[in-house]
Amino acid sequence: MRSVLVVLHRYVGLAMALFLAAAGLTGSILAFHHEIDEVLNPQFYEAPGQGTPLGLAALADRAAADHPSLSIIYVESEHEPGHAALAVGQPKPDPATGAIPEVAYDWVYLDPVTGDTLATRKWGECCLEAENLIPFVYEFHHTLMLPEVTGLVFMGVIAILWTLDCFTGVALTLPPGRPFFVRWKTAWRIKRGAGAYRLNVDLHRAASLWLWLLLLPIAVSSIAMNLPDQVFRPVVNLFSPVAPTVWHERGQQPPGSLGEVRLDYAEIEARAAEEASRRGLTHPVQAIFLARELNYYAAGIGDHHDLALGSPWLYFDGTDGRLIRADVPGEGTAGEVFMQLQTPIHGGRIAGLPGRIAVAVLGLVITGLSVTGVVIWWKKRRARVDRARRAAVRGGATARPAEHRAGG
Repeated sequence: MRSVLVVLHRYVGLAMALFLAAAGLTGSILAFHHEIDEVLNPQFYEAPGQGTPLGLAALADRAAADHPSLSIIYVESEHEPGHAALAVGQPKPDPATGAIPEVAYDWVYLDPVTGDTLATRKWGECCLEAENLIPFVYEFHHTLMLPEVTGLVFMGVIAILWTLDCFTGVALTLPPGRPFFVRWKTAWRIKRGAGAYRLNVDLHRAASLWLWLLLLPIAVSSIAMNLPDQVFRPVVNLFSPVAPTVWHERGQQPPGSLGEVRLDYAEIEARAAEEASRRGLTHPVQAIFLARELNYYAAGIGDHHDLALGSPWLYFDGTDGRLIRADVPGEGTAGEVFMQLQTPIHGGRIAGLPGRIAVAVLGLVITGLSVTGVVIWWKKRRARVDRARRAAVRGGATARPAEHRAGG
C-alpha cells in the first residue's frame, strides 16, 4: 500500500507543482490585493467631490449616460466622500450583426458625490503595468489566463488533486513500526547540520505537517472557488442540504422562460433597502449586480472588504422584483453555512488582518513546498539513473570475461 501512495504522491505532486507554485505566489499577493492596487493606482480610489454621495441607481445612470458603449451590470459605492465608486459594464452587441465589439475599458471609477468619471480600466489586461497588475494576478490565480470556463475547471481539478494529496502526504510520514510517536516525531523536525538534500526533505515534510491544518482548508476552499456548482455543492449536499446558486439555478431554465428585465436600478435599490431593514441588516446597500441574461438583480448589503464573513446578498427577479433568495452569512443549513465560509477562509478574511497575513505566508509556503517536492523527485530520479548505469556497467564487465572463456 505504501508503494502505491509513494507513486501517487510523486506523480500527482509533479503534475501540480508548477500550477500550485504559481497559485501560491499569486495568492500571497491577492491577500492584500485591495491595498496594493490602491497604492499603485490612487486615481482609481481617490475622489475630490465633497457633499452628500449619490445613490447606486444615480451612479449607474450617470455611468450609462457617460459611457454609451457599455451596458452597466454592476455598481458599488461606500457612500463616503473621498472614496471612489465603481461601475462595471459589458460591451453592447452591434444591433445589426449581434457581434460583441472590443472596448478600450469596462471598469469605470466615479466620484460618489458628482458622478463624474475619474478613471477607467480594462479588467484582466496583461500584464505588469501598475493599472493591470492586480487584475492580471487575480485572473491568473483563478484561471491561468485560459478561457474562463476552461481555466476554472482546470484549476478546480488541480484543487481536487491537491486536497487528496494532502492526505496522501500525511500518510507517507506515518512510521511503519513502534513506538509510533517516538518514530513519527522525527518527521516534524528539521535536522541541524544535515546536507542540502536532507535539509530539502526535512523542509518539505516538516512544513507540510506543521501547517497541514491550514493548508487543507485552503485546498478545499480552492475547489469551492473554481467548481462550486459542479463539484463542491453536490458533495456538501450529501451531508447537509445546500441550495444551488441563483446563477446556476436560473441558468438551468429553458431559454426565454425567465422573462425580461423590466425594473431598473432605482427600484431594486429601494426594494433591497426595505428588505434589509425588515431583516434587521443595519449596513446600507453598497452594491448591485444585474444578470441580464438570467433576469435577476443581486444587492450586496455592507462592504464585503470589511465584513469577516462577507456581505449578505439579496436576489430579486428582474421582471416583478420579487425576492428570489437571501444569502445572509451565518444563516441557513449547516451545509449552506459551510459554503459561506469558503470565500472568507480562502482569502483569510475570516480571521481579519492576522488571517490575511497567514494566507499571504501560506501562499509562499505552498510555492516552497512545490519547489522542494520537485527537487526531491529530481534527486531521487538522478540516483535511480546512476544506479541503473552502474549496474549496466557491472553487467557488461562480467559478460566480457565469460565471452573470452567461451571463445578460448
